[in-house]
Amino acid sequence: MTRDAKSGHLAVGNQKHDFHITCERFKNWLAKQGLPTFKEAAFAAYNAYGKSIFLGVFAEGCLKEVCLSFSILRTMPHSKLSSLCGGYTPLVESFLRIGSMEMPRNFAIMKGCNEGIFCVMKNIRGKEDVQASMVAGFGCGVVLSLVTGMRGPEIMSVGAIFALYNGGLFKVGLKI
Repeated sequence: MTRDAKSGHLAVGNQKHDFHITCERFKNWLAKQGLPTFKEAAFAAYNAYGKSIFLGVFAEGCLKEVCLSFSILRTMPHSKLSSLCGGYTPLVESFLRIGSMEMPRNFAIMKGCNEGIFCVMKNIRGKEDVQASMVAGFGCGVVLSLVTGMRGPEIMSVGAIFALYNGGLFKVGLKI
């Protein structure tokens, strides 16, 4: 190990030079991608957010009517819900709070993140495939978990569940 004279950082072999080359390669790759990739992803996410908010408001209204009709959720105390859901309680509660506009927000986050990440993955990989769909699902699940207040390893499991769900939907969509 040697110490760099200018920066004072420790260097093993020629790591600093290798890192500089890697950075240059990344900058060149990013320049080749062009701005339309990111514009397209932002437009896809924005479009999905708008549609999903309306879907969330509709779903929240339907859930409210069903819950009021059958007296669902009024009989279950918060402690029982917490014991059933464990670390997933914030996520479940955000979908069950009626009238708080959390469901439309959640729908918008799910669809917007999914569309934006899928668009970027499609442009990076050059094709629409199940891997791009699963990466988008994972990112969507992780972002939704964080927004709803979840903490801990459950965040990754929600991402994995969303990835499997997205991958399954993609495969079903190919068969139809």
